[in-house]
Amino acid sequence: MMVQRPGGRILLCVAGGIAAYKAPELVRQLVKAGYEVRVVATEAALRFVSELSLSVVSGHAVRWQLLDPQAEGQVGHIELADWAQLVVVAPATANLLAHASLGLAPDLVSTVLLATRAPMLWAPAMNTNMWRHPAVIEHVATLRERGHHFVGPASGELACGWEGEGKMSDPADIVAAVGERLGGRKQASAWRSKRLVISAGPTRTYLDPVRFVSNASTGVMGFALATAFAERGAHVTLVSGPVALGTPEGVERVDVQTADEMHGALERSLQDHPTDLVCMVAAVSDLRISSASTTKLSKQDFIASLGTLPWTAERDVVASLARRFRPATRFLAFAAETAEGEGPAAEATLDRAARRKLAAKGADAIFVNRVGTSRTGMGVPTNAGTLLVRSAQSAENDDDAVAVAHSGPPIPKRELADWIADTLEAQWFEPR
Repeated sequence: MMVQRPGGRILLCVAGGIAAYKAPELVRQLVKAGYEVRVVATEAALRFVSELSLSVVSGHAVRWQLLDPQAEGQVGHIELADWAQLVVVAPATANLLAHASLGLAPDLVSTVLLATRAPMLWAPAMNTNMWRHPAVIEHVATLRERGHHFVGPASGELACGWEGEGKMSDPADIVAAVGERLGGRKQASAWRSKRLVISAGPTRTYLDPVRFVSNASTGVMGFALATAFAERGAHVTLVSGPVALGTPEGVERVDVQTADEMHGALERSLQDHPTDLVCMVAAVSDLRISSASTTKLSKQDFIASLGTLPWTAERDVVASLARRFRPATRFLAFAAETAEGEGPAAEATLDRAARRKLAAKGADAIFVNRVGTSRTGMGVPTNAGTLLVRSAQSAENDDDAVAVAHSGPPIPKRELADWIADTLEAQWFEPR
């Protein structure tokens, strides 16, 4: 009788390092924890661990040949990539980290890593000097910026006889990390079954049918936040401006172009469903044109019209919706600010801006996103800032009831999204 595995679908990629001998035990523990596991291995990995042992403990044939006529007749590497809910790479060698970082695909494992849209968890294993090599550090940083997660390496006695960092994490620790990524957060999080609406990306103010004014928002922060809340079991509707990003798993998406369309989509969602939290991450246009041209202007007419365009102020979407739907619905606003210098002085500048905008928008929380640096803001993979959160009982003008949290140095936006979700949960839901 086939046993149903309720935990999720794990694709384990085994690379060619001595730590590959731990792979059967890792598979055994994953299966025991309720996951369905399939194994893809490099040819080198099968010199350290037998194909038969991996097949027996997983209950599935091990795949390792990219040019396998039988499997690839069904485009097998894409089938594997699409099947996985989580890809675990253990052990992850320096060679495979480089392939994934650079987009190289010489074998089945690296090809699957390029093809999958599933989240990835890496368990590195290598010599201490290799782990600390600048090239490896750079590849790991690149993968982290893309939203990949890492467990380990641990410190201890290595196969080469050295003592130090580079040992693959114990299978039990890897299983725990898998649980955090697949369902562990859902069951434990206070966001489970909450309903959220999140806006992301830019909006466009059209001057004629082909010309528009917009901003540099890529939508990455908003999409990361949608992913973080969905992982915690929330029902998430994502209202997105024009961006080149795939829809996060388990998220309902509504695409818009203009500020009016975004306001309308958010308003309809709030009217249709009782909503616990609105996260206004989108960079909405500040200005609108009262009468844009309905036909494409010639270059000469367009240039001549620039000084006479009928600009008017765009409404503040956060303030407008918050006035209507608070306090039943909480609102998290986002704001972009510059700050001179680093450290406490910059944080104080962001704090002042955050308090001013929190009051002006009538929101329950605000994240002031630092812009104007090479590692924060729009168009970069990392971010940092200050989060102000009103307590459930605080009055609108009660500064003492506002909690202040700094995210610290720039981190990948996907990790920052986790931090924001967890910080809000701690402030609003955990017993104090």
